[in-house]
Amino acid sequence: MLSCVHPNLFVLFKKLFGVAPAGDSEADMYNNLSPQWPFVRQRHPASVQGVNQKVRAERITIEGDVLSYSEEEEEERVGVYVGEMPVCSDHSYFEIEILDMAVQGAISIGLCSAKYPLHKLPGWAVDSVGYHADDGRLYKARPRGVVFGPRCGAGDRMGCGVKYDQLSPENDPSSVPVFFTKNGKEVGSVMVRVPPGGLYPCVGLAAAGDAVRLSPQLFWPPDEDTHMSVDSNEEEWLRLHDVRLNGQMLEYCGRGKSLADVGLAQARVPLNTTSHYFEMEIVDPGRSGYITIGLTKKEYPKNRHPGWNRGSIAYHADDGRVFTGSTVGTLFGPRCHKGDVMGCGIIFPRDYVCNYDSEGGSMEEESPEPLDCDDLLEHLLQYQQHALPPALSPRYPLRHRRPVLATDSEEDEDEEEEEEEEEEEDSLEPPHQHPAGGKVQVFFTRNGQMIGRREVALPRGGFFPSISMGSINERVRVDLRPLTG
Repeated sequence: MLSCVHPNLFVLFKKLFGVAPAGDSEADMYNNLSPQWPFVRQRHPASVQGVNQKVRAERITIEGDVLSYSEEEEEERVGVYVGEMPVCSDHSYFEIEILDMAVQGAISIGLCSAKYPLHKLPGWAVDSVGYHADDGRLYKARPRGVVFGPRCGAGDRMGCGVKYDQLSPENDPSSVPVFFTKNGKEVGSVMVRVPPGGLYPCVGLAAAGDAVRLSPQLFWPPDEDTHMSVDSNEEEWLRLHDVRLNGQMLEYCGRGKSLADVGLAQARVPLNTTSHYFEMEIVDPGRSGYITIGLTKKEYPKNRHPGWNRGSIAYHADDGRVFTGSTVGTLFGPRCHKGDVMGCGIIFPRDYVCNYDSEGGSMEEESPEPLDCDDLLEHLLQYQQHALPPALSPRYPLRHRRPVLATDSEEDEDEEEEEEEEEEEDSLEPPHQHPAGGKVQVFFTRNGQMIGRREVALPRGGFFPSISMGSINERVRVDLRPLTG
């Protein structure tokens, strides 16, 4: 800019103004001149090319991309991490994923000056702004926040960036719009003054146990792109607990430290006679491979693996066992690993009819009109010859939707009643616990091959496709309708 006028800008400014601008480089000089001479500016005030610094951090342990609080016995201070590069138009957005958060923790994300004090969380001091996870407040240049967005916890992603695409010549170049996100959705924005040297990514941790994963250089699409129609498949899921949806991919985002840290994904619509099978591919088994596929009732506990509680059945990848309403599984099939495709489906009786409410959440069943002896015999013969693979040939009792038979002998009726009573006594569950839906055959597959099946009582409202995970870095790709092309 001015370097074309004089070979030594330091000498030039000393002659013109009686003082040479501070700084060891030309870029430093521009930054220090900005507050006094606004006409001396670079293209992006917060994007100072070449002004990089070493990462600054205190009371922070850095292990790869993981930041964790490092406790010091002699004093209780917060820990702060400041990135090595200021945000710019090419690198305007970054995120943290909360891996763990202490009870007294106060994880925060924001932007700050190059020389920000490392004992104050983002937003607590001048030339900084921060979004705090513990209270959802926004802090800007003072330790008193304002209501801003939702609170965040373990598994949530918090993001911060600058919308350079909104800057124009009419805007004040000394301020930029800073925005924050939670789990990929924008929470809000605020105008922030750009200090000399630019705005640097800043992360704050406040207590032992606080830990985050840092993603320093991410892309955030402009506003016009965020409104484009993107098939996220969110409408297909009724509940996602400690599970993040990424297209067809489900990613575990819980703590993964105990049996209670279960991530559950439950589909919105139960299996029915037209969509009776679904699959998942293990993309990453994570640390322990605690991945399950199965079916659950609608009100299933969110922190329990399918199969552990009543109203559920599941095939577990880590041990190859099947669980049916109990925490004790039985040997069932092979263990499943990365790349394996696990499937689950229901063989419905031919006379079964599904009805749904407007939300697709409840299911009732209807039986056909009573058949006489000849019609029933023909029905059963046709059913036995139904076009199913031999392994899937159904063998389930009809006692819960049994048609009324026209018999000439009362003794035959008595014998049938006795047989029903004996069958009910032999069942795993008491008769009064059988829901109105009767029993169905649930089967499981691995890489397209039948593993086995179990006869289970159909819960009122139907069986909902469910997938669970329980250890760090687990990811699966789900297809809820693999047989529909």
